[in-house]
Amino acid sequence: MFKKIMQFIRATLSTRNEDLKVCGKVRLIGHNKDGSLAFDRESSNLITNAGFDWISDVMGLNAQPSDIIKMAIGDGAVGDATATTLTSETDRQDAEYAHTPGTKVLTFTAIFSSVVAATEYGCLNAASGGTLVNTAGFTAITVDSLQIVCTITLS
Repeated sequence: MFKKIMQFIRATLSTRNEDLKVCGKVRLIGHNKDGSLAFDRESSNLITNAGFDWISDVMGLNAQPSDIIKMAIGDGAVGDATATTLTSETDRQDAEYAHTPGTKVLTFTAIFSSVVAATEYGCLNAASGGTLVNTAGFTAITVDSLQIVCTITLS
């Protein structure tokens, strides 16, 4: 599906003569054991150098790199643009991809249970290892359920 989106973007950009910009944000939604909302906050995320390379490969290569399928959290300090892994990964979950045709926004969503002192997150394209596409850091989160929504906007 991501390949189809990138084909659409390539076709759209070539006909509109637009500059391509990529930006990201992360939304953290925490819930208590009883299901009540503990917090809902949003911040920017950092698309890593490897993430930009991955996006470029998706757009430009005939043989596509693997899809983003995982999201991870950790309890380390967030890395910079050169980061290739989380500093201290503690959990990795499947990420659900979503995109509405005709928009320039795509999302990846994952839910983590029993989160203790998480301070970093990242989207990756493999069940283990893989390319760290983007990352963000935040103050320590301990919560029964944490939903993370990573939004990437192409404009």
